[in-house]
Amino acid sequence: MLIPRRTPRVHPNRTRWFSASAPIGGINTVSAGLDMPASDSIYSYNLIGAEYGLRSRLGWREWVTGLDGEPRSILPFTGSTKDGASNRMFACTQTGIWDVSSSTGAPTKVVTFPTQNADSGYGVCTAFTDLNGSHWLLYTDEANGYYTYSEQGTTWTKVTQGTGASQVSVGDPTKFASVVSWKNRLWFVERDTQHAWYLPVGSLYGAASKFVFGSRFKAGGDLRGLWSWTYDGGSGIDDALVAVSGGGDVLIYKGWDPSQASGFALSGVWSVGAVPAGRRLCTDFGGDLLVMSSMGILPLSKLTSGSVLYERTQYQTAKIANLWNQLQASTFSLRGWAMRLHPLDAALMVVMPVAAGQPSQQLVMSLTTKGWHQYRDMPMSIAAEPWNGTFYFGTADGRICANDGYVDGVTLANPNSYAPINWSLLSAFTNMGSAAQKRIHAIRATILSQGGAIPYQAQAKFRWDRSEGAPPQVALAGGAAGAVWDIAKWDQAVWGGDYQAQQQVFGAAGCAPEIAIAIRGAASSRMTLTGIDVAYETGGIL
Repeated sequence: MLIPRRTPRVHPNRTRWFSASAPIGGINTVSAGLDMPASDSIYSYNLIGAEYGLRSRLGWREWVTGLDGEPRSILPFTGSTKDGASNRMFACTQTGIWDVSSSTGAPTKVVTFPTQNADSGYGVCTAFTDLNGSHWLLYTDEANGYYTYSEQGTTWTKVTQGTGASQVSVGDPTKFASVVSWKNRLWFVERDTQHAWYLPVGSLYGAASKFVFGSRFKAGGDLRGLWSWTYDGGSGIDDALVAVSGGGDVLIYKGWDPSQASGFALSGVWSVGAVPAGRRLCTDFGGDLLVMSSMGILPLSKLTSGSVLYERTQYQTAKIANLWNQLQASTFSLRGWAMRLHPLDAALMVVMPVAAGQPSQQLVMSLTTKGWHQYRDMPMSIAAEPWNGTFYFGTADGRICANDGYVDGVTLANPNSYAPINWSLLSAFTNMGSAAQKRIHAIRATILSQGGAIPYQAQAKFRWDRSEGAPPQVALAGGAAGAVWDIAKWDQAVWGGDYQAQQQVFGAAGCAPEIAIAIRGAASSRMTLTGIDVAYETGGIL
């Protein structure tokens, strides 16, 4: 008896793939659950939007060691010579001003502060050109007042009250806590008051005139600072003088001569809410001025255009509003909040103070993608400034470091030792359009690097698990096995050349209706995460 052969049943392949680009939209703390766009992320550490996707942040190396305390301010100065020979960078500690223009372990103190206390060294500086065409760097702080640095004489001078050629005869320069140059006229904020003083056009010294802002401050508080805002008023580019109070009032004045009512007028009064401690509340941002408050970072053009103050979309920090409020609440009373443009990272960096003994962190917005990310593992304290195209920052233990290259921890004592830059992200959660269970089979990320393979680890996260992924196995920290940016020598070192792509497949375990992908890596060369591929299958609903 012949038994017919049964044709085997062929089961269809139920595995599906989806691909996602690197989440260059940055951190999103305001979208609800599954409404978060795939271009955003739950967290993003030590990454920044750049070419092709997300690039690991730049590294840090020691520039100057041996300061006698934490740098509280960095003072950059660009001189008038095209070869940069007169460019200088200074750092202020509690005890004085140091020349940190050259990389060294033995910097020179060029000014010793007569008053050395909790306020000394927290300063504001500006460059200025007088009527004779001479170039100056001007500095003020809470405790020691007004200082001038002459490019021609390469000397610092403490300005005192008097009738001499290098003195201020009216107004007390020892109480000047902030300085700004507005329409070639110097303005100073008198500490613990609502008063400002201004000098004649093009002058560093002489008789200052008093201007009282207090009656215009609806929310009260001291005069925290003055800034010059270049804007287009409809009839061409002009400069407005912006005053910010400790209560969060923003006053805008237009004109040219504060001594004449017809030549200087109040344009408007707005409020941005509570402002953090310190005087570094605003920064130039292209053709705009950014103002920092507990509610976020607000372009002044939005404030003056009639936008509703509490409409979050007008803030640069709109997508990280919850994170911003949390960080502000925990360190609001600490001095050191500041915004600075990072030229090499093409980013806006928010420098945040931290309590003693706590690790530092920074918020960074890519100027190209407008996405926000968090930096960590850099020993940055409260002083940070760009100079000569590089970003420099101070540390709590008395160093100045350069934020460049692609590795961390390069020291003056051992320039061949370094650590990789550890980065980490968690993508947005997704249910891929259904409430069915998803089981992840494989994860494949695409990474471009210029210096060989980048160790990384990828894993699936289920049920709104926001924990960080497992760190990769890193065997490259310690000694530099190859060429290191800013350390190795051109024409002698071997470089990685153009980007090389790498793809590694990781398995996954677990299932849930909604999933996200966590990736964690360690970079020792310029690298970019471009995208993520995920293989999965769907099942029933539990």
